[in-house]
Amino acid sequence: MTTGVAGEEVVYHVRTGAGEVEKILLTDEVASKANILTRDAATLLGKEGTYIRVIGTEEQLRRVQELLEGKARRVEEDELREVLRKIKEEDEKALEGFGNIFL
Repeated sequence: MTTGVAGEEVVYHVRTGAGEVEKILLTDEVASKANILTRDAATLLGKEGTYIRVIGTEEQLRRVQELLEGKARRVEEDELREVLRKIKEEDEKALEGFGNIFL
């Protein structure tokens, strides 16, 4: 896990059924309070499925892990760094585009 200002950050990969997994996370009392972001894996890294980035407290991440057990794989090491880098790039491009609206 990497530490951020808002809490801990983890990424999961779901091959199929991402909509159902996201629904499970967003309807859970504890997990839904975390910052949950989904991204198409094909767009980010050319892989099948969906990446789910979660930023939250230790309690929230523990609950997310429980809910995703058997449904998603936790992303680690090089793949994790690459996914987080791509998400950051997307965010920066979006902010850059938004900033151009006011020029």
